[in-house]
Amino acid sequence: MEQDKIITILYAFRNRDARRVRLSLQSLQQQTLQDFEVVFVDYGSEEAYASSVKEVVESFDFANYHYIAHPGLLWNKSKALNFGIRQARGAYVFIADVDVVFQNNFLNEVHKTKQPDSFCLFKIGYLPQNLSVSEYKPQDFFSYKPSHIHETFGVGLFPKKALIEAHGLDEFFHFYGSEDEDLNARLLQAGYSKKLVKGLFLHHLWHPRYPQKNKEKLTMSPRLSNVMRINQQHFLNQKAQKSIKPFNQKQWGICYTPSDRERLLNPDITLQLPNIDAVVAHFLRERLRQYTGKVVAVTFYEDTYYNSLKYRLKKWLGKQSQPYLSMKQVNDEILKTIVFDYRDCNYEFQVADNLKEISFIIAL
Repeated sequence: MEQDKIITILYAFRNRDARRVRLSLQSLQQQTLQDFEVVFVDYGSEEAYASSVKEVVESFDFANYHYIAHPGLLWNKSKALNFGIRQARGAYVFIADVDVVFQNNFLNEVHKTKQPDSFCLFKIGYLPQNLSVSEYKPQDFFSYKPSHIHETFGVGLFPKKALIEAHGLDEFFHFYGSEDEDLNARLLQAGYSKKLVKGLFLHHLWHPRYPQKNKEKLTMSPRLSNVMRINQQHFLNQKAQKSIKPFNQKQWGICYTPSDRERLLNPDITLQLPNIDAVVAHFLRERLRQYTGKVVAVTFYEDTYYNSLKYRLKKWLGKQSQPYLSMKQVNDEILKTIVFDYRDCNYEFQVADNLKEISFIIAL
């Protein structure tokens, strides 16, 4: 099949329900046009999720499953999509979502709207919470009534050459927020126009939103306080600078693999550090830089003195004492260090079950 007639449909995935993936791919299987391929990028899912979704994806002959990164790396949708863009054979790339189900003539609309000098964004009909994944049937697309319909920044059709010209998505963005809006702004700056598709060709299966409640609590799942606003600030800065290519992104679409995780299993330096403010700050801002070329494994732990009656009394009385950080604050300091300074390194981040230790291993 000629490249200019292929549409690459690109998914980025991590630790989600494989049933959603099956529904989305089934809706593509039912398309009236079949001139497409699926590039499915699993960015570091845990084994239980990875094995089940791999089986689902590989059961569809038009889909290609790629497992990259590893579970110790923070979720980075931009890196996952950039890897997929590099794999795409089509002249146009549709950035999808594992929760999206396609109307059966979706590909017809794609061919009507695709243009080499513009990108197209699609509306999404968000389905109600009481409609379960097990109840949804792609062939009954028109019988479901969305609870609301929104335009999106990220689910859309892009000329591959435009994505390459812009050096893909900005890999600064971690966890959730602004990576799609940033891409749109940079493409507009590069001279591409934006088109909004009027019809409703996509349904979105319900799932909880990115967690905002209790965001100040430490959890085993990596979470950085205020990350959406940090991402938004990065986007606004690039927009003000009228950027086409992301700042400080020397390479893009290149990811670590599970074999890179093995390198982290034999560290050159092993450290145990308490949650003392000065100790944590000095290590992350200064000492860590001294280990270039080494694999450093550090365990930050909650000092027993931190929860002692003596320490609490000193704080209550306002007496001078060594300042401590909560383990949530330690968590956030490590995550900000990764995002701002070491996002292109091979590392592993893990919070212990008891929430009193955080492991951080990095190859510098």
